[in-house]
Amino acid sequence: MQQPSRTASLIVRAARITRAVPQAVVCRRTAAHIWGASVLTAPQADWPVELAAPAHLALPGCVTYLTSLPGADVTAHKGVRLTTMERTALDCARWLPRMDAVAVLDQLARKGVDMDALWHRPLTPWHLRDLLTLADPGARSPRESWLRVILVDGGLPRPAAQIRAELGDGRLAYLDLGWEEFKVAVEYDGQGHHTSPADQRHDGDRREDLRRSGWRVIIVRGDVIPGR
Repeated sequence: MQQPSRTASLIVRAARITRAVPQAVVCRRTAAHIWGASVLTAPQADWPVELAAPAHLALPGCVTYLTSLPGADVTAHKGVRLTTMERTALDCARWLPRMDAVAVLDQLARKGVDMDALWHRPLTPWHLRDLLTLADPGARSPRESWLRVILVDGGLPRPAAQIRAELGDGRLAYLDLGWEEFKVAVEYDGQGHHTSPADQRHDGDRREDLRRSGWRVIIVRGDVIPGR
């Protein structure tokens, strides 16, 4: 088989490999990326095509996980043979670090994966069910997902996502995470966002309006996740 260039997009490389190797099925983070989730921790050019196969495949630029997949867990998308969104969610929950796994589950839930159905799927182990119950399609970024896991693992009640707060005069704000009962919110300030003077003034005015409405808003800077 002629190997695809590593400079080609991950989807192009995955499509060429699965066309040429019938037993290869794209899985894990690579499959989640093809399903449209933001999951890669390295540039596409440096990311291997992750494959599930019944035997080891010595293919440059690929990582093979030895497994036999039921036919119901395999489909095609964007010209690639890969695990279904549901199987991709379960594989990522099983094999990724906890915070990364929840970030993937959040994104796939937003794309329509029924986490409750996966929870009740036969042979789903209990530790995966714990992760599935943490999934929230309201999360708008992986770091918001990480922040929710940090709060829950720190012993706090699970926060709601995208809380609607009335500011008066018909104006609304949507808070990243929080506990509406106590009017406490936690918002993630990503690096590279809201850095212009106009953005900073807007954020300051918004938070002052929230304060006047009785909300306490705790700001978490991007450089403290996932460290603290």
